[in-house]
Amino acid sequence: MKNILTLFLFLLSLEALAQNDTIKQKFLFRDSSRFDWEKVAVDWDDITWDETINLFYDPGYITITQGLGNMEPLLFEANIIPYYRIGINAIEKWAFILSPQIILRMYNEYSYPVKTPSYKPRITLVHQSSKHTREYHDWFQYISLFHHSNGQDGYFYTDSTNTVINTRNGSFSTNWVEAGVFESRAHSSRQYYAKLYAQYCYQQDTMLNGIYGRWRFNLDVKFEWDIAKTLSKLNFKHFDNKETIIANTFKFGVICGNMKHRDNIDWKRGIIDYTISFRPSFLQDVCLFVQYYCGEDYYNIYFNRIMQCVRIGLTAQSRFFTRESVIKAD
Repeated sequence: MKNILTLFLFLLSLEALAQNDTIKQKFLFRDSSRFDWEKVAVDWDDITWDETINLFYDPGYITITQGLGNMEPLLFEANIIPYYRIGINAIEKWAFILSPQIILRMYNEYSYPVKTPSYKPRITLVHQSSKHTREYHDWFQYISLFHHSNGQDGYFYTDSTNTVINTRNGSFSTNWVEAGVFESRAHSSRQYYAKLYAQYCYQQDTMLNGIYGRWRFNLDVKFEWDIAKTLSKLNFKHFDNKETIIANTFKFGVICGNMKHRDNIDWKRGIIDYTISFRPSFLQDVCLFVQYYCGEDYYNIYFNRIMQCVRIGLTAQSRFFTRESVIKAD
């Protein structure tokens, strides 16, 4: 762990030196009367619609076993989430996005069953406020409608006592509306993204009333760093025209609404999700990731338990730094 921290601090130092050299080259030999400190402070790159939307998409992934924690023995968990964007040329800054998401867990049991997958089809309307509202920000608003169910029609509880939830074939069905804002910024070899949003369950199985929180408030923050681009600027020729990406994703959430077995202020209403992923230059479409998750189990009818786990796997994202950025500071 100490060696990893030392390497990380070393790379941060290299990045700082690279940025310092860039500033010197741009401004050191210019007329001091024309020196604009605001341009140094806002040395941000142009961002395209596609780059920000690709950060907005949740990545598909597949885990290796269940990891370390309180989950049942698994062969894998997979998040299958393709996206289909429908844009209209005559209407700029608007788009519909369709995503027929499925999450499934294959259990390490006899015959390797897949029990009650999560079906989460979604339709999203996205609007871009205006291009570069504030010095190379991309601001978007969106609203989504989505359904979350397990495709089962059995009785919700295992027996008439109504105490133990039937996770084998109990019915779980909910309908949601989600709305929020998100933005991204890019700077040289780094890209930042943040999303603030709320979710409301406007329709659900009657058995869920009083035990399933209808309101969710969330904040997602992402940070991507192309290490190879940083090293290339420092004349490490081996990294020229290559991509070596480290991405950090932080997700924080809180569940609100009437829940019989949860106090109004209860740590079990919180959700923490941290993922760090790494894509070396020899991988094209996938990244390696390590994830820590603590909070309500998001796998349909298993919601009644608090899941805590650390796991590893492979994740796929649509795009990482696919073009040369154009510095707009000059």
